[in-house]
Amino acid sequence: MSESKYQATPADGKEILRILESSAAKGSIELIYTRRPDAYESYMKESGEAYVFISRNGERAVGTCAEVIRDVYIGGEVCKSAYICGLKKDAEYDGGVGFGARFIRDLQRDDIDFYFCSVVAENTDARRMFEKSRRLLEMKQTVGYKTYILSPKVKVKAKKHSFVFRRATENDTDRLIVFLNSEGKKKDMFPVMKSFDEFYNLSVEDFYLLLDGESIVATAALWNQTEYKQYVVNRYGRIMKLARIFNPLLSAFRYVKLPKENEPLDFPMLAFFLSKDDNTDNYLIFLNEIKREVSKKYGMFVFGLPDSHFARPFADKLPSISFETKLYGIKFPWSEQTYKIPNPQKRFFECGLL
Repeated sequence: MSESKYQATPADGKEILRILESSAAKGSIELIYTRRPDAYESYMKESGEAYVFISRNGERAVGTCAEVIRDVYIGGEVCKSAYICGLKKDAEYDGGVGFGARFIRDLQRDDIDFYFCSVVAENTDARRMFEKSRRLLEMKQTVGYKTYILSPKVKVKAKKHSFVFRRATENDTDRLIVFLNSEGKKKDMFPVMKSFDEFYNLSVEDFYLLLDGESIVATAALWNQTEYKQYVVNRYGRIMKLARIFNPLLSAFRYVKLPKENEPLDFPMLAFFLSKDDNTDNYLIFLNEIKREVSKKYGMFVFGLPDSHFARPFADKLPSISFETKLYGIKFPWSEQTYKIPNPQKRFFECGLL
């Protein structure tokens, strides 16, 4: 029987969740990125316009995909991006993966300036499929991206300073949004910040400020999203199983302790992390201060950086669990639409929105 696809409804949430958890990303750590307790409702909590699709073979749900449309900055202008995510086939389904191309092919809209998706680097089968030029769909790798899982005990070499570091309050809302947009528009793919209400479970009080007098010189939020999307360690490979035996020692060396299998990780994202004019010293000062705030409640925190980000050289030296992702731009060859091309040296993909 041939596969069929349609836009998902709230009734499909459990089936979509089952498909998302049917297989894990391979590697020394098999990691499941999931959306418990209800995948459909989870997507609906994403900022922007969210659409969810499901594919069936007869009565059986065999594949799923989602699209999140957001306003972002590209070249200093407000543009629309479409993030194609959650593309997954039921691991127990032995049919083809053609539904994936059909999902994405049908998403083309004239008002979208840039389409993209992400693939874990170790998922070589998916990468080969995406990198192969197709008549109806062209996907080209645009940038690499690394996600870091860090202990708040991590040592950061930061300069002494006379700045004020504190938690934001309601009174900081307007100037914080001005700062995020003024610095964010210097990046390509930074989200346009209109109101914190657009982001589920995020408020101005989740942000922290590094202040030079009354001027913000760096900021980021501790954004806990585990209520509606989670990372779960499915299984450790042989080497990592051995490493877990030495979990108490990992803390002594400022590494995050390896979590238990099959339990969702509880952590905040270090989200919307900006330092004015990409000042490295202030970035490190802020990171050194914020990790102390993390340690009051959590045993880990997470943030991500593209290859070209100015902070990558020192972030790569931090003791962390990390994994690589490849981001792909999507083009529809039949369309006469002119796509925006983000500058490889200015790209900023917010980890909390991937």
